[in-house]
Amino acid sequence: MLTPRVLRKLGLLAASVLLVVLSAVPPAGSAEFNFARYQETDLDEFLARPRPATGFDVYPRSPLKLDVTLASHGGPCASGALNRSLVMSGMPKPDADALQVTNCITVRSAKGSELKVFIQDVVYGFLPNEVPVGDKLSLYAIHVFTSPEGPGLLVNEFLTPKSSPRADKPADKRMTSCGCWTHDEHPGVDFVFDKAGGPVAAMADSVVVKIETSEQAPADLPVVGGCGRYVVLKHTYPNGGIIYTRYVQLGRIVGPQGEPLAVGASVKARDTIGEIGPNKVLHFELRPVAPGTTTNNKAWAERYGNAPDMEWSRYNPVDPQKFDAASFGGVRKATK
Repeated sequence: MLTPRVLRKLGLLAASVLLVVLSAVPPAGSAEFNFARYQETDLDEFLARPRPATGFDVYPRSPLKLDVTLASHGGPCASGALNRSLVMSGMPKPDADALQVTNCITVRSAKGSELKVFIQDVVYGFLPNEVPVGDKLSLYAIHVFTSPEGPGLLVNEFLTPKSSPRADKPADKRMTSCGCWTHDEHPGVDFVFDKAGGPVAAMADSVVVKIETSEQAPADLPVVGGCGRYVVLKHTYPNGGIIYTRYVQLGRIVGPQGEPLAVGASVKARDTIGEIGPNKVLHFELRPVAPGTTTNNKAWAERYGNAPDMEWSRYNPVDPQKFDAASFGGVRKATK
């Protein structure tokens, strides 16, 4: 049975999240975070800069790179001041409202000063599993405002000493366990089972948005296609965050009582949505809806732009072994 606990226990590898705030989204076709645009900044010197006696000084989203120590994984925090300052700095209000920022972390400077900073929810979903409290990391953040209490920073990305920007790797054309993708195209993770017919469970409360019943469903686009029968669920969280999950290479597609599963059906966490297929492999994908994860390429638009039940495929998958879905959704504080 596939649950968040199983996903988190599969092993956590250090990696960066290729995410940027809406004002710095790379051009279509780009897959690299622009680390070079962030200016090296000493946090102690930054904290010593003048502050207003009252109100807010708003800045034009200045990009900063800060080498710090993680003091706390933090958790939910109010982001109203951040939202207002983004709009005042020139970001269109719909874009600022769509930016999912409901969490903060606390970092420590070289001289021991601490600062609470905002962090995009999709980045926060990775950080606690990759950076223990007390470890060093580099933050790639924008300076949005300064208040009498201190500067307001929004973290778009982080790196640890083990997750420096990666050089291009040789293509890995070996087939994955599910047999539908090569390793360098694989958009999820495969689970291998001892026998077919076991239950496959929903990761969290959700609604069924797609059911593919064909055993020959094509894997024609690496991050969109399928491979046999699959189910897609839409999870909507208290903080407004949305995640799509896809369960691929199923045998029967059935509900908790063995009944047929239908699009539009509500599903509870750990409810059965299908069974392990005859090849005894379950391919699982997790796709958060967040700035920086959206596909707008021509190939997707031509094939799926007029197919409402394929909207889930617009959002790029992330590694389920590294991403903390519950923290992203605001249903609990980040794991430590």
